[in-house]
Amino acid sequence: MTDHVISNVLPRKNVLSRGAAGRRGKENAQPTRAQVIAANLDTVFVVCGLDRDFNLRRIERCLTLIYNCGLNPAVILTKADLHMHPEVFTREVETIAFGVPVHLVSAKDGLGLVQLEDYLSPGKTCTLIGSSGAGKSTLVNRLYGKSIQLTGSVSETVGKGTHTTTSRDLIIMPQGGMMIDNPGIREIAFWDGDGGMEHAFADIERLALECRFSDCSHMHEPGCRVQQALIEGEITKDRVENYHKMKREMMYLSDRQHKTANRVERERWKTVAAEIKAMKKRRGKERVKL
Repeated sequence: MTDHVISNVLPRKNVLSRGAAGRRGKENAQPTRAQVIAANLDTVFVVCGLDRDFNLRRIERCLTLIYNCGLNPAVILTKADLHMHPEVFTREVETIAFGVPVHLVSAKDGLGLVQLEDYLSPGKTCTLIGSSGAGKSTLVNRLYGKSIQLTGSVSETVGKGTHTTTSRDLIIMPQGGMMIDNPGIREIAFWDGDGGMEHAFADIERLALECRFSDCSHMHEPGCRVQQALIEGEITKDRVENYHKMKREMMYLSDRQHKTANRVERERWKTVAAEIKAMKKRRGKERVKL
């Protein structure tokens, strides 16, 4: 067996990260560190099964996470064979994922797999994120051409796939590109808040420009264009509520980062002051000796 030595580590061109999981269900608890999911990516696939896993609000959250990291998303709706007319789900996702490619896929009969080949051309790297049992590893196996990832059967109790993948795997695909398979994500906590909302909720952000007041909270102010769109059915109540929820999280992130920067600056000057004090003390002792 040949020994290998890492001589150099190249800088990342990008990174997909989230707030580290483990808040143990505490609603107001916030992550205290970042967790890197994958790096050097061309596309991030948001994988959602068309069983009980389908959830527009979770897709919105995943898209915001991806946009926050400055990455390109695509949505893959798996298990299309479970429905007579799965195109209905595609249209639903397109109402909240503006300009994002949405692919309808069935690993069972091969539907939509050909459309994913372009993402895996030589030199390209993709990763899969989504809840446990969404069909990520099954999708990898179908695209690879044989079973290389462990998969589980659908639970008859909850009607969803089961948690199987427990580690992140970088796989060199036959198409020439690479795929990173991830364990299911249970908590989608944000760590960065740089521009994700503007992209994920472009419709609401655009409406906000037409509000009477520039600092409108879109809650109860007169002349609020967002509230008007909600009443007229242009946007749904669930989407607006999710928008407000994530907006609050982004404000918290901004405040925390600002406070952290101030704390670092205070600690830096505290160290400088301590060094100056120690220097004066040494000089005083030297004068006494003289």
